[in-house]
Order: sequence, then structure tokens, then C-alpha cells
Amino acid sequence: MLIVSAGLICAQVVWIFGVFGNIRNEMEAKANESLANVVHKVWQEETLTQIYDDIEEVSLPGAKSGIEGHQNHIYVSRRGTVINNNQIDSVMQADSIIRNDEVRDILEKNTEKGMLVKKYFVESVLEKLVYADIPIEQRVTLEQLDTLLVKELEKVNVTAKFRVAICDKDGKSIIVSEGYEAESDPTVYRKQLFPNDPEGFSGTYFVGIYFPGETRLIFMRILPLVLSSFVLTAFILSIFIYTVYVISQQKKISEIKNDFISNITHELKTPIATVSLAAQMLGDESIPQSMKNIPKLSKMIKEQGKQLSYLVEKVLQTSVFERQAIVFNKQEVSLHAMIKEADDIMTLQMRSRKATLMTKLKATNDKITTDKAYFVTVITNLLDNALKYSKDVPNIEVGTRNEDGKVLCYVSDNGIGISEENAKKIFEQFFRVYTGNVHDVKGFGLGLSYVKKIVELSGGTISVESEINKGTTFSIWLPCT
Repeated sequence: MLIVSAGLICAQVVWIFGVFGNIRNEMEAKANESLANVVHKVWQEETLTQIYDDIEEVSLPGAKSGIEGHQNHIYVSRRGTVINNNQIDSVMQADSIIRNDEVRDILEKNTEKGMLVKKYFVESVLEKLVYADIPIEQRVTLEQLDTLLVKELEKVNVTAKFRVAICDKDGKSIIVSEGYEAESDPTVYRKQLFPNDPEGFSGTYFVGIYFPGETRLIFMRILPLVLSSFVLTAFILSIFIYTVYVISQQKKISEIKNDFISNITHELKTPIATVSLAAQMLGDESIPQSMKNIPKLSKMIKEQGKQLSYLVEKVLQTSVFERQAIVFNKQEVSLHAMIKEADDIMTLQMRSRKATLMTKLKATNDKITTDKAYFVTVITNLLDNALKYSKDVPNIEVGTRNEDGKVLCYVSDNGIGISEENAKKIFEQFFRVYTGNVHDVKGFGLGLSYVKKIVELSGGTISVESEINKGTTFSIWLPCT
């Protein structure tokens, strides 16, 4: 799954970059096409403008043409050269120079026997367009380029803002539009202006455009695809991570169950064997009644029954956590009475460890609202922890006192203690203090998380104070009734 997920992400990245590159190429093609059309139109407009500027139709009073009833027409260039019908010379190459229908119509109206009067006119236009050294500023303007570019770009569905400039053949900007900063954006599209000029008769100029923030514009076009790809990939990765988490948790729970079954089976053997032996002695008729010591056997059976009840409660705790379903029946109970009951349940364990249990029940109001069965288990869990995590002879203290309308119940021991870092995590489910490969204390990481949950359901809070190798104190604050 990890390899497939990584491959999927790589494929998505390659695909997104491919789409980005295709859109950039498409935009470049449209920009170049628009520039080519603009360059051609600039050349056409310059030719037409020079033709209009060079000729002026003048009517001469009293002059007569060879055709009866028609006035004689002459053409005067702006340099003062007069051309009349008597200076007819057929220059057939005019059709390749004068391409505008309106201008051609003007000239054709002044023909004699189908011959255009244009020799000097053509020479004048050619001199201005080719041989004269006309500054580029007089041949084309930024406003003209801007207007033509807007129209041509709209034809190919490009409406993005652009900047335009006229540069020489070395790339040096001669005329630039406002905000033109080509150095900040290397994607500048260029086309040569007046490509039809004969080589060597005039300077070589280029028109260049670029789109500010072109990368961002392209990215905004593919943003829906990127977002959908990201969402789907994130969804797949989330499922993958959740699956790994569930497998990890199931493995951990399975290990806890196996460990629990192994431990609980071992612990059940002792009380079962003791009760069986006591029952066998009571039922053995070969043993005289006076030697059976019935009170002692009865007490032994009672104590082992409590031990069995405690172990069964452990099993129920595990089941409750697995189902995450606690039916909490609140009622008013005495905290001191529950401490006494927990003490009775832990008698055998205390005796086996030769532990000392001191009680300081100073609370004048010990009435709280909770589920008695669950809260008794809370106290037994804290007492059990105090026993398990004490290396020497355990000295345990259980006490209560009233403060600010609440009752405090605390359990202190002289055990191995807990580090500050571990103390922050000790109430988390399944958490156990790391001890390497040493497992000298049996446990399941459920007891304290169970305690915290029951205390919170009772409307209280629990905290821990500990010092390494000196002991630990658990404090439970509960509202009084």
C-alpha cells in the first residue's frame, strides 16, 4: 500500500506538470500567432499611411484632359513634384506595391488608355518605406500595437493582461509600455517588426510581449484539477493511515489479551486450588471433626472468594474497555465505606507482600454520587498499583479530607515513582512505562485509564505527583452531596 500510494502521488505530480506544460505551450503558440498577425497588420497600415501621405489629388482650373468634358487631374507629392497626364509612364510593378483597393481606385480613376500615372509616386513611396532612415517611433506606436494585440489575442480567447515593448536586435528595450519589467519574467514572446524591409536599409526591430504572473494564471486554470487530485490522494492516504492504525491497535489489543489470559489463568489457579483443598478437607469423612478447624477453613474460603471476585472484576474491566460501553448507575454512597471494602478485597495481596496500609479518613462529609461497584474498583486499582510498583516492603497510605465543598481521596506509596514525562501519559489507555526488555511487573495499561474515566463520570478529577525512587501520590477530588 505504501509503494502504491507513493507511485500514485508521483503519477499525479507528473500529470499536473504535464498539463501545466501543455497549457504553457498552447499560450505560447497563441501569443506567437497573435504577434505574427499584428506585425503583418502594422506593415500594411504603414504602407497605406505612406501612400495616403504621399499623394494629394488636385484639380487645376481651366486645364483640360484629352477626354472631352473632363477636367485634367494631376498628383502632387508632398515634396512638390508635379505629375500630370503628359508624364505618363507605365510602371507595371505598381500592383505589387499598392495593395489597398481604395488607393488603387483613386489612381485608376485617373488613367489614360488603362495606364496608371504613378512612376514618380512609386519612387516616392519606395524612398520613404525603404531608403529613408525613418525613426522607429514614427513608424509604429505602442498604442497601435496595444490595440492590435488586444484584438488578435481576443480572437484566440486570451484575455490576460500583457505588457508590450519595442526592442532592437540585441534585446535592448527602446519603447516600453507602463509596468514593463521583462527581467522579472523570462517568458517574453518576440516577433520581428517590418520583416519585409530589405536587409541593410533600416534597423532590425522586434516587438515583445509578456503576461505578468503567467505562471500564476496557468496554475489558476488547472487549480480545479489540482484540488480534485489532492483531495482524492489525501483521501486514499487517510484510508491507508487509518488502516495501518487499526491494524496496529488490533495487534496491540491481541497481545494484551494473550498476556492477560496468561496472567489471569496463572492467578486463578491459586484461589481455585485453595478453595478446592478446603472443600476437600471439609468433605473428607476420614478426618475427625475436631481436626478440621472449620472456622479457619471457612475464613480461607471467604478470602479466596474475594480474590476470585477481584480477578473476575479485572476481566470485566477489559471487556468494558473493548466494548466502550459503561452503564453508570449513580447513587449517594459513603467514600469511607468504599475504602473499607477495597481494603477487604486487597487483604490477601497486602498480606502476601507484607505491606502496611495506613488509613487517615479525616473527611467529615464523605458522601459522594457515583456507581459504588465501579468506584470500589477505582480504589482497588490504585492500591494494586501501589503494591506492584514497590520494590521493598510497601508502605501505603489512604486518606480523605474536605476542602472547598469537595472531598479529597488520596493513595500514597513508597514505590519506584514515575518520571515527569511519563506522568503526563500515565492515564492514557494501554500506556505502560517503558522498561526495555524487563517485564518484572505484570500489567495491561488499562487500570489508570479506567480509573480516570470512572472518576470523570463521577464528576471528579484525578492527578498524580511522583518522584523517582521516593513514591507516588494519586489525588481524587470529588464533589460532596
